[in-house]
Amino acid sequence: MYRILIVDDERIEREGIKYLIGREKGDYEICEASNGKQALDVLHSKKVDLLMTDIRMPHMDGLELSRKAREEYSDLQIVIFSGYSDFSFAQEAIQYGVLDYVLKPVDPERFHQVLAKAQEEMSRRHQQNAQKQKEKNYLQQYFLLSYLYSGKAEVLEQAGEIIDLNNWEQWHCGILAETDQDYFDTADDFAAEGLQNEVGRKYFYLNLNARQSLFLFRDKYCEYRLVAEQIYQILKQRTSLHFHLAVSRKFDGCRKLPEVLEQLEQLMEEKFYHPDVHIFTFDEDEEKMCNAQRQDSQLMQKISEDVSRKDIEALWRHFGCLTEKYQKNTQFSAMYVKFVFSNVIQELFQENQFSEERRLEQEVDRLYRCNNIGQILKITKENIQEYEKFLKNSMAGSRDEVGAVKNYIHQHYAEDLSLETLAEKVYLSSGYLSFIFKKETGMNLNRYIRVVRMEKAKELLCTTNMKVAQVSEKTGFTNVSYFCRSFREYYGSSPESYRKGTGEDEEISDRVDKKI
Repeated sequence: MYRILIVDDERIEREGIKYLIGREKGDYEICEASNGKQALDVLHSKKVDLLMTDIRMPHMDGLELSRKAREEYSDLQIVIFSGYSDFSFAQEAIQYGVLDYVLKPVDPERFHQVLAKAQEEMSRRHQQNAQKQKEKNYLQQYFLLSYLYSGKAEVLEQAGEIIDLNNWEQWHCGILAETDQDYFDTADDFAAEGLQNEVGRKYFYLNLNARQSLFLFRDKYCEYRLVAEQIYQILKQRTSLHFHLAVSRKFDGCRKLPEVLEQLEQLMEEKFYHPDVHIFTFDEDEEKMCNAQRQDSQLMQKISEDVSRKDIEALWRHFGCLTEKYQKNTQFSAMYVKFVFSNVIQELFQENQFSEERRLEQEVDRLYRCNNIGQILKITKENIQEYEKFLKNSMAGSRDEVGAVKNYIHQHYAEDLSLETLAEKVYLSSGYLSFIFKKETGMNLNRYIRVVRMEKAKELLCTTNMKVAQVSEKTGFTNVSYFCRSFREYYGSSPESYRKGTGEDEEISDRVDKKI
């Protein structure tokens, strides 16, 4: 749709132009003004594509209006209406970038030709602007992905030379969306545009891989759990796939983005232990778990999950919460305190191999013989330390399992690789494999698979004559357009450009000269 502003001090003249426009093919929105000053007000309040103005008007004539409009809006198309006596003025208007002029009384055929000419020019400008915006989005996605995964300040510096980073500084919350099957490779347009319209809130959309996408929001004062719930409900209506969303803490400044993504990925691990929960958020204050009003059952559930996923750092943190709660609080009976900490020890002994090395009954008996809280904490702490040693000794086995998974990915990157499939190959639970893989490699499985596929795609482009569609298929991408987009975001250039040797550095340097 194009918006046309008709400016003439005679109402009957404006009605005549509206009538002629109505006879033309196309979707037009018509605005009106009776003089130049009113027209400028409209231009300031709305995006106008075509200005059609008479020359002779009170307050501000069409020539002055054309000059001022051109100074402020370089893409605006301008058509002048003039009588025979004003023909010299119409010629003068050409220097202001007027597209064409129409003599009064208006000839319908002449009007048709001029409007067709204007529409062609408007269409060309729209396509140019859309291409510029597309290039800008590609560059933003390329640099943002590079920075998110590297955390290097030089990436931000390089990005700042090419794109405006002010928008990055305005992000205050991130929502990570994840599904267990490929979805975002075919739903990009929906996620980026259709979803934004339904949510009714602006965000920057960044696709991480076929199963993960990140939404970055500007509003600082917003209940983003509700936004995540809204996104979840919309996605649920669109597909039968299962989605999980993780909501970040509020943050300021783009330099914290790598840390934010790391925290979101860690929070997303909760889905393996709470598959029926679809929205995961951080407590407003993690130290709330140390508050006496926090129910022990909730904290013990956290400790149980820590042991299940062998997360020793989280285990020590949650043990610290229990310690702080009972060390200074005398309202609890000694028997109840012993009961609480004996449960911690029992959770440790849920690990079969660890329980073979130590006897649970003996440790619980030791704990119940304690005379004060200090002794109880000491025995519990000793058991956690023994458990930590056990985990360190067993890490060699975990490395073997991670190595086996990595080797399988390198051999089967062209296949559909799900976390569940890979976990079955090494006889581990999905949650535990996800945890140890991230611990061992520093990246989650979805990202690792994407890296392997991108590296193989680069190799095929440089060493074979395969068509891009064939490379896409050979590297596990079922959607060619998604492959091209992912390749460009990863390497900074299209597959065709990379093959020709005009790769990342040359394409980016070209954009430095044109700075978007």
